[in-house]
Amino acid sequence: MLGSRAIDSVYGSHGGSHPYLVHEFVDAVAHERMPAINAWEAARYMAPGVMAHKSALRGGELLEVPDWGNAPA
Repeated sequence: MLGSRAIDSVYGSHGGSHPYLVHEFVDAVAHERMPAINAWEAARYMAPGVMAHKSALRGGELLEVPDWGNAPA
């Protein structure tokens, strides 16, 4: 059984998701459509972690997580 480091060396990091994400992005550009994981989705995944880090730096201050809205239709 391969350990996580061995899997990363074969498939790339995060269990091999990067080739699929790149393919989805390139396919979306080629077919002039919004990718399944777009900038708005990515921001929603990333923003809570950024705000948690900022909160920790401020001694646990409660901070709002920004929402930049939905992707254009």
